Amino acid sequence: MEAYEFQSSLTDGIIQVPAEFRNKLFGNVKVILMQENLSKNNTQNENLSQKTDFPYFAIDTTGYTFNREEANER
Repeated sequence: MEAYEFQSSLTDGIIQVPAEFRNKLFGNVKVILMQENLSKNNTQNENLSQKTDFPYFAIDTTGYTFNREEANER
Protein backbone atom coordinates (compact mmCIF):
# COMPACT_ATOMS: atom_id res chain seq x y z
CA MET A 1 0.00 0.00 0.00
CA GLU A 2 1.34 3.44 -0.92
CA ALA A 3 0.46 6.63 0.93
CA TYR A 4 -0.09 10.05 -0.63
CA GLU A 5 -0.55 13.15 1.49
CA PHE A 6 -2.18 16.35 0.28
CA GLN A 7 -4.44 19.13 1.51
CA SER A 8 -7.82 19.71 -0.04
CA SER A 9 -11.14 21.39 0.65
CA LEU A 10 -14.33 19.49 1.34
CA THR A 11 -17.26 20.76 -0.73
CA ASP A 12 -20.65 19.06 -0.41
CA GLY A 13 -18.93 15.87 0.74
CA ILE A 14 -16.53 15.80 -2.23
CA ILE A 15 -12.75 15.88 -1.82
CA GLN A 16 -10.76 17.13 -4.80
CA VAL A 17 -7.68 14.98 -5.50
CA PRO A 18 -4.79 17.04 -6.91
CA ALA A 19 -3.98 16.38 -10.57
CA GLU A 20 -0.50 15.06 -9.70
CA PHE A 21 -2.07 12.08 -7.91
CA ARG A 22 -5.01 11.32 -10.22
CA ASN A 23 -3.01 9.10 -12.59
CA LYS A 24 -1.51 7.18 -9.65
CA LEU A 25 -4.80 6.43 -7.87
CA PHE A 26 -7.35 3.97 -9.22
CA GLY A 27 -9.67 1.28 -7.93
CA ASN A 28 -10.38 1.11 -4.23
CA VAL A 29 -8.55 3.48 -1.91
CA LYS A 30 -8.43 3.90 1.86
CA VAL A 31 -9.21 7.46 3.00
CA ILE A 32 -8.27 8.94 6.37
CA LEU A 33 -9.49 12.48 7.05
CA MET A 34 -7.96 14.88 9.58
CA GLN A 35 -9.51 18.31 9.96
CA GLU A 36 -7.17 21.21 10.67
CA ASN A 37 -7.96 24.30 12.72
CA LEU A 38 -11.26 23.09 14.16
CA SER A 39 -12.70 26.17 15.82
CA LYS A 40 -15.64 26.29 18.23
CA ASN A 41 -16.57 29.66 16.73
CA ASN A 42 -16.90 28.23 13.21
CA THR A 43 -20.63 28.05 12.37
CA GLN A 44 -20.12 25.07 10.04
CA ASN A 45 -18.79 23.05 12.99
CA GLU A 46 -21.62 23.86 15.42
CA ASN A 47 -23.41 20.62 14.56
CA LEU A 48 -20.43 18.46 15.57
CA SER A 49 -21.17 16.51 18.70
CA GLN A 50 -18.81 16.76 21.65
CA LYS A 51 -20.15 13.49 23.11
CA THR A 52 -17.54 10.86 23.84
CA ASP A 53 -18.69 7.26 23.72
CA PHE A 54 -16.69 4.29 25.03
CA PRO A 55 -18.72 1.25 23.97
CA TYR A 56 -15.81 -1.19 24.40
CA PHE A 57 -15.19 -0.21 28.02
CA ALA A 58 -18.60 -1.07 29.44
CA ILE A 59 -18.42 -2.27 33.03
CA ASP A 60 -21.25 -3.94 34.90
CA THR A 61 -21.53 -2.07 38.20
CA THR A 62 -24.52 -4.02 39.50
CA GLY A 63 -24.09 -4.54 43.23
CA TYR A 64 -21.13 -2.14 43.48
CA THR A 65 -21.29 0.29 46.39
CA PHE A 66 -19.24 3.46 46.53
CA ASN A 67 -18.01 4.73 49.87
CA ARG A 68 -17.00 8.38 49.50
CA GLU A 69 -15.17 8.56 52.86
CA GLU A 70 -13.09 5.50 52.02
CA ALA A 71 -12.21 6.95 48.60
CA ASN A 72 -11.20 10.30 50.14
CA GLU A 73 -8.89 8.61 52.64
CA ARG A 74 -6.66 7.28 49.85
